Amino acid sequence: MLLPLIGLTAGQFIASAVILSTMLSINYQVAVIIVAVVVTIYSIMGGLWSVTLTDFVQVFLIVLGMIIAIPFALKDAGGWANVIANIPAGTLDLFQGYDLFGIISLVVMYTATFSVGQEAVSRFYAAKNERTAKAGAWLAALINFIYAFIPTILGIITLALINMGKFDAAQFESVGARYTLPVLAMRTMPALICGLLFSGIISATMSSSDSDLLGAGSIFANDIYKAVLKPDATSTQVMRVTKIVMCLVGVASMFIALFNTSSIVSILMFCFALRAAGSFFPYVMGHYWKKASTRGTIASLVAGTLVVVYLEHISKGVLFGIKFSQPMIPGLVAAFICFIIFSILMPPKVESAELTPEKDD
Repeated sequence: MLLPLIGLTAGQFIASAVILSTMLSINYQVAVIIVAVVVTIYSIMGGLWSVTLTDFVQVFLIVLGMIIAIPFALKDAGGWANVIANIPAGTLDLFQGYDLFGIISLVVMYTATFSVGQEAVSRFYAAKNERTAKAGAWLAALINFIYAFIPTILGIITLALINMGKFDAAQFESVGARYTLPVLAMRTMPALICGLLFSGIISATMSSSDSDLLGAGSIFANDIYKAVLKPDATSTQVMRVTKIVMCLVGVASMFIALFNTSSIVSILMFCFALRAAGSFFPYVMGHYWKKASTRGTIASLVAGTLVVVYLEHISKGVLFGIKFSQPMIPGLVAAFICFIIFSILMPPKVESAELTPEKDD
């Protein structure tokens, strides 16, 4: 789970740098360095508290900035009816470019990856009580559901503006599709509204990258350094290692963002699949199935990871002659089978669903 967090952080650095470079008319590489330094420093200085506080403020900027942008974009396009008239047939079709199985795969991938994602899980364990954790989860689900439609609508409006001749398609081809929203904002919105939109987008990416940084640091410090390398480490030593790893991950993610400007969506989807395929069943079932074992967990992690990497980078999605739109599904199946088999063949010394060191050797 540590390696995907580096990729996820890099993806957020790329998105933030795109906005910053557009806002300030500076070089993309310079923007990446600025974003990486700022996010890494405040994440290291404040830890979970700083990440949580900034996320609380950022969520309001995200929703407010993005929602306000829609009326201005629609006004420039001449209304929603004009948008519909200037987009290709099938653009609003739910299954355009994806079949039903592909959509189900995306839902499974999203659900699985955020069920085990350190940036989300840490919030639950840090909550005041169970009621607070549940309330926060339901509220976050509602906000995310509403927010997900907003950038999609803005993208459709931009496509309509291009087809109307108000935007030059070559302009987007030269800088990449990731600049679509910033260019739309700069061209159609007053400075104040444009600033709100940009602050909302950067807030979204920063609230993700700082959580990914903290997750990577805490995973290494607690699950590798404390659990394996130095079991007698003090809290101060664990904290120091956490900060060092966060810094290293920030630097590594910065270099990935500097030299890899491919599709942000592709980077995120691969990282989502990679971290969730092997860890979803051990994490979720480990809370309920007393026979879950360390050997079964390791087998699940290895099997799920290998299948995802094989489908993504070697077979191009083909396994046993079957084409998969998402490597997550076969990865989950392989991980589940290995988890069950190895947990039964190599059971824990003490059967328990509690998160205790005595559960397994």
